[in-house]
Amino acid sequence: MTKSLELQFPHYIILKASAGSGKTTALTERFVYFLLSDDIPNNSLKNILAITFSNNASYEMKDRIIEWLKNLYCKEENSLNRLSELLSLSPEELSLKAGQILDEILNNYSDFQVKTIDSFMTSVFKASAIDFDYNPDFEILMNNQSLMQYSYDLFLKDIEENSIKADFFEKVIKIISLNSKTYLWNPADAIFNEIKGLHSKIYSTDKEFIVAGEYIEMKNNIEVELTKMMQLLKKEINDSGLELTRSTKILDDFDRIIENKNFRELLERGIKKAPVNKPKNSTLLPKYEKIVNLWSDFIDILSKYAFYYALTFYLPYLEVYKGFENLLSQIKQKEFKIFIEDINKMLSKYLNNLIVPDIYFRLGEKIHHFFIDEYQDTSPLQWNNIKFLIENALAENGSLFVVGDTKQAIYNFRGADYKIMKTLEQNEVFPSANKIVKTLDKNYRSKKVIIDFIMKIFKDKISNHPIYSEPARYTGLHECEQIAEEKFFEKGYVELKTFSEDEEEETNIKKYLVETIYDVTNRGYLFKDIAILAFKNEQVVNITQWLNDLQLPFISYSSLDVRKRKVTSEILSFLQFLDSPIDDFSFSAFLLSDIFKNLINNEGIDFCPDEFLLKYRDKSPLYKFFEKDFPHIWGRYFKDLFRFSGYLPVYDLLSVALSTFKVFETMPDEEATFLKLLELIKNFEEKGYSNIKALIDFFESPGDDETIWNINLGTDINAIQVMTIHKAKGLGFPIVFVYLKNEHTPKNRYVLHDVEEGIHILKVTDKMAEKNEFLLQIKEDLKKSELAEMLNTLYVAFTRAEDELYILCRTDNEDKFPFDILSEYLNSNIGNKLFKDESVILPKSLEIRDSHYPVLFDFSVSNEIVHFAEKNRGEFIHKILEQIEYANEEVLEKLNSQIEILNKEFYGNFSASEIKELIIDMINHPDIKKFFSLMHEKVLNEFEIIDKNGVIHRVDRVVEDKESVTVIDYKTGHPQKEHFLQVKLYMNILSEIFKDKKINGYLYYLDLREVKQIE
Repeated sequence: MTKSLELQFPHYIILKASAGSGKTTALTERFVYFLLSDDIPNNSLKNILAITFSNNASYEMKDRIIEWLKNLYCKEENSLNRLSELLSLSPEELSLKAGQILDEILNNYSDFQVKTIDSFMTSVFKASAIDFDYNPDFEILMNNQSLMQYSYDLFLKDIEENSIKADFFEKVIKIISLNSKTYLWNPADAIFNEIKGLHSKIYSTDKEFIVAGEYIEMKNNIEVELTKMMQLLKKEINDSGLELTRSTKILDDFDRIIENKNFRELLERGIKKAPVNKPKNSTLLPKYEKIVNLWSDFIDILSKYAFYYALTFYLPYLEVYKGFENLLSQIKQKEFKIFIEDINKMLSKYLNNLIVPDIYFRLGEKIHHFFIDEYQDTSPLQWNNIKFLIENALAENGSLFVVGDTKQAIYNFRGADYKIMKTLEQNEVFPSANKIVKTLDKNYRSKKVIIDFIMKIFKDKISNHPIYSEPARYTGLHECEQIAEEKFFEKGYVELKTFSEDEEEETNIKKYLVETIYDVTNRGYLFKDIAILAFKNEQVVNITQWLNDLQLPFISYSSLDVRKRKVTSEILSFLQFLDSPIDDFSFSAFLLSDIFKNLINNEGIDFCPDEFLLKYRDKSPLYKFFEKDFPHIWGRYFKDLFRFSGYLPVYDLLSVALSTFKVFETMPDEEATFLKLLELIKNFEEKGYSNIKALIDFFESPGDDETIWNINLGTDINAIQVMTIHKAKGLGFPIVFVYLKNEHTPKNRYVLHDVEEGIHILKVTDKMAEKNEFLLQIKEDLKKSELAEMLNTLYVAFTRAEDELYILCRTDNEDKFPFDILSEYLNSNIGNKLFKDESVILPKSLEIRDSHYPVLFDFSVSNEIVHFAEKNRGEFIHKILEQIEYANEEVLEKLNSQIEILNKEFYGNFSASEIKELIIDMINHPDIKKFFSLMHEKVLNEFEIIDKNGVIHRVDRVVEDKESVTVIDYKTGHPQKEHFLQVKLYMNILSEIFKDKKINGYLYYLDLREVKQIE
C-alpha cells in the first residue's frame, strides 16, 4: 500500500491478484487503514462498504478485520509494524485507536458494512420498495421453483375450451411441436421448463428481450421459398438423367419434409454437395451446371432459414412467458414475496445519478468508500446498478478499491462477466477520478514446484496452443506468472497418474487413493489437510462412494443438508409424537433412535426398546403402556415435555428436549446438526408459524432456498474434504487431489445476441451453424468463451494446492481436453514429497457412524504421533489374528494366502513375509505360546463385553479354562499407559462375568516381541 496514492482523492484502484497472492489480506488491511487514518475523508464505520459474493467470504472478511484491530489493540508486533509506518502513529496511539474502533463496531454492529452484493442491493431496494408498489416487509426467495410452479398451475387453470387463451396455446403448441424432434406427450411441462430457463436469462440483463412476430412471418415466407426450390430441384434432377451421388439421400425425403412442413430437418442434414455426379458426357454438362446453381440457391435460402429459425425458436415460449409473468408478478405482490433476481432487474430501471441522493436519504447513511472482492465475478446487471452509487461517491471525494483475478473467472454460467474488470482496468470508466492499477504477483500459498508446473502448463503450453491460446488470452491466463516465497524455493510435489475409463479401473483408482493418502498421513498430515476436487457434482458423489468403501473419513461439501441427517428425522419423529400422542409409529421411531439409545446407555438405564415394542406391538396408544411399565423413565424424560407441548413455542420445546436428552453430551459429533435445527426453527417462528405440524411440512416440502438447509461445519473435523472446483474457489489445502475426466465443452442452451434495440435469444446447434456464417461466428465465439471458463476452472483447481498436488487423469483419449495440455507430464512426478513441520496428534474422538458422511472409527490416541498407515497396519494384523483360534502347521501354512486375500480387501500392500514373521514369533513366545495350544475350554477372538454404562468393548483374545480366564491384547508400536489401563478395564469387566475364576491379563507388543503381564 503506497500512502501517497491513498491520499489522492477521489481515486479508484484495480488490484490484480493471482491465486494465493494475499488479496483478502490486502483488502482487509486497506479497510482497517481507512478506519484508523486521520487523512481519509469521510471514513467513519458507516461510510465504508465492502462487497463480497458469498456469505462465507463476508464472514471471513469481517473476522479478518476484527482480528487486525484486536492484534493492534493488543500491540501484536507484526501488525503494529505494518500499520505504524503507514499511519505515522506510535504503537500506543495505534492501540488506543484500534480499541476505540472495536468498541464502535460492538456498539453499532449494523454500521459494520461487509455484505454480499445481493444483501446490499436488497437494502437499497427495501429503501425504495414503495416506489415499486411493494410492502417493505416483503420476503426474499432465493429459489423461485415452488412459487413459479404454483403460478404456472394457476395460469393453466385459467384456460377454458374455445377461449382466446386456449386458441393462443393451441397455436403455440403447434409451433413448438414443429420445432421438436420428438412427440410432445406433455407440452405443458415442456413449456414450463423453457419458461424457467428463459426467466433466469431475462433477469440476468438490464436489456429487453425482442419478441417480434414479423420474424415468424419471415420464416414462413422462407419456408414457401424452400418448398418451391425443393420441388424444382427434384423435378430438374429427375429429368436430367444424371447419376445421383451416394452420399446424399436427402432428395428422397423432400416430399415428406414438404408434406409435414418439417423444414427443421434440413438444418440437421448434410447438404454441402449437390446430389448429382459430374457427367462424363459433355452434352449433359449444361443440366449439371443448372442443378449445381439451383443447389447453391437452395443452400442460400436454407442459410436464411437457419438464421430465422434460430431467431424464432424461443418466440412462442416468450409469448407464453409474457402472459405468465403478469400473473406471477400479481401473486408475488399479493403474497409479499420477491425473487432475489427481481431486485437487480427492477433497480436497473430505477437507479440513476438523480435518484442516488434520495436512496442515501432513505438508507440513512452515505457510502463514500467502496471495496469489492472477487470483482471478476460481477454480473453486468450488478455492476450497472452499483456503478451509479460509486460515481456519486467519487464525485464527493470518495474511493473505489476492487480486487480480482480474471484468470479465476468461473461463474459465467450464472451471469458473471470478467470483461467488466478488464474494461475498468483498460478504460477510463470514471474520468473524474485517478485510476491506479496494481498487481500482486507473489504466491504465499503454493510451493515453488507447484507454481512452476502451473506456469509451464498455462503460460508456456497453452499460450502457443492452436485451440486454447485465444481463449486463454480472453482472461489473461496466457500471462500466468507468479513468484514463490523464498522459503518455498525447491519445495513442493506434483504427480499425475492416468487411469482408463473402464469401470473395472475403479479398483485401481481406489488402491492408488488409499496408498497415497496413507503415505501423506504417514508424513505428518491430517485428513483435514487433504482435499479432493472434481469438475462435476456427480463426480464428487462417485469419489465419496470410493472413500466410503475404503473406510476413509470424509466430508462432502455437495451434500451437507440437515434434512438428510439421521438425527434430524429422529427429532422430527419425537416432535410428531408430542403433536399427536396416538402416533405410535413416531413414538416407536424415537425409542429406536440413536438419540434415545445413547441416552439410556450413558445413564446406565435398564431398558430394551426392541423387547418393549415386541411385547406391545398390537397395543395402542403405545406411550400409555410405556408410562405404565417404565414410570421412572417416563417421569424423568418425557412427562414434562409431554405437558409443555402445545404451550411452549416449538423453539423452546426443542431446546428443552435437547437438554433433557443430553444430546450435546452423548452425541458431540452431531452438535452442528442440532444447532442448525435450532437456527432453522427460530427462523421458522420469525415468519409467524408456531405449530409442530407446520414445522414438519416446512421440513418435508421443497424449499425456495435450498442453501438454508446447509450445515456449517467446524474447522476441527479431521476428515478429507470432497467438493467441486467451484466450491473450492478461494480456499487452499496442503494436499490436493484433482480428479479429471474428458470434459466436453458445455452446450449453451440459450444464446444471447445484443443488438441496438435489445437482445435476441437464439437457438444455435453445430449443424445449424454450418449453414449460416452469422450463426457460425456466434457459435465459435461461444465455444471460445466456454473453453476460457474451462481453462480457468482447471487453473483454479491446480492453484488450491499448498504442498502437494496429485492429478488423477481418467481417460481413454489423451488427445482431448484437458489431457492434451498435460500430455508430457502424464504418469510422472515433479519435486519431492514433504514432511509436515508441526507435530501431529490426532483428536481422541473420531468415529464412523451410519451417517451421510462417515467420520473415523473411535480409537485411543497417546501422546506419541499416530499415523493412519500405522493404525491400518495394526488393524490388518488384528484381522489375521482374529482368524486364528489355535496354532498348528495347517494354520500357519495358510497365513500367506490369508494375508493376500486381506490385502485385496484392504486395498493394501502389506508384506506377507513381515506379517507372517510377527505372528509366528508371537505364537512361539514362551509366555504366549500356551494360549494358542489345544488344551483350553474356550477361545474367543474379538470378544465383545459390555460395561455397567452399556458401552461395548472388544477384547482381542479371551482364553477360558476351568479355573481362570485370560485376556490378551495385541499392540503395535511402543508401550503406553493407556494400554495397561485398557486391559485392566477388560479384566474388571470379565471379573463380574466370571466371578468364580481368576482373571489374568497380558499385553503383547508385536513389533517389540515383548510381553507385559497385568496384575
